[in-house]
Amino acid sequence: MRKDNHPISIMVIEDNPGDFLLIDDYLLEKFSAIKVTQIKSYQEAKVGLSNVETPDVILLDLVLPDGSGEKLVSKLQKRSTGIPIIILTGYSDIDMARKLLAKGVTDFLIKDEINPEVLYKAIVYAIERKGYIARLKQNKKVYQDLFNFSPQPMWIYDPQNLAFLDVNQAALIKYGFSFDEFMKMTIMDIRPKEHVDHLKKSLKNRDVRGSNYYAGIFVHRLKSGEEISVEIFSSDIEYKGRSVLLVLSNDVTEKHNYISTIENQNDRLRKIAWTQSHVVRAPLARLLSIIHMLELDCAEKEELPALLEQIKASGDELDHIIQKIVEETNTTMNLNNFEHGKNHYTGR
Repeated sequence: MRKDNHPISIMVIEDNPGDFLLIDDYLLEKFSAIKVTQIKSYQEAKVGLSNVETPDVILLDLVLPDGSGEKLVSKLQKRSTGIPIIILTGYSDIDMARKLLAKGVTDFLIKDEINPEVLYKAIVYAIERKGYIARLKQNKKVYQDLFNFSPQPMWIYDPQNLAFLDVNQAALIKYGFSFDEFMKMTIMDIRPKEHVDHLKKSLKNRDVRGSNYYAGIFVHRLKSGEEISVEIFSSDIEYKGRSVLLVLSNDVTEKHNYISTIENQNDRLRKIAWTQSHVVRAPLARLLSIIHMLELDCAEKEELPALLEQIKASGDELDHIIQKIVEETNTTMNLNNFEHGKNHYTGR
């Protein structure tokens, strides 16, 4: 028969010598690297559990000389600090079994029904269950750390009533509301009234499409009344046994302002280019035409004053247009330099 060779330590709290010997035989039949310690009372168990080396699993008889039933289990759980406890009893009490399992006992076994295979499976399950719970707690801690210490505002809300369920520190700082204030609000309350319909439409579209990490760009309202543009990323998660939404908010207000400035600059440059290609041509064409006439001596002597007047008028018009182009160009360059300097100053 192949034995489990993983090292394991079992504490058997059993005052009946015959029952202990039977349990010990069952354990030795299934485990090759096992350490079994017999404890005969609760007081002795207290001393044993205070040692540095704690057992992997406790097998507990429900009736001891100094304790029994639920009270015994409760006292032992406080002392054992998370060590899996498997109940071994000679009485089949379903109500008692349910109560103890609800309190965190790993298994409830009837002595007359135990054999090496049943006991082995119960122990392996108890150890695996403890490891699984430990991993869940670790994952929860990792999630909490990522959530709480994220430099980006994050929150969790209920998709049914849109109420905030949790908010991280970055969100409190960015939006200006206290945690208690957030807990009395919904995600509608951080939107300007004129943007609520946009939010409702987005939520409706999300329900149709299903989970969607990138939700879009929205306008949010801070407690101060200031409005900011934000990119919203959302994801479905499980939170306290129900499906909720985790949201990350990224302030893109300055980015949008910068893009708007660039667009305005490009619009001005297009106007300058249009002016150069269209408006400048009219007086320039007239000048070239008059010069051409003078070169060919087509003009009469009496026409010269009028032609000179047209040359002067066209020159003035051309000068005015060039001045306007220079002003537009300088304005555009100043705006560009201002934005560049502002972004450099803010580290963006």
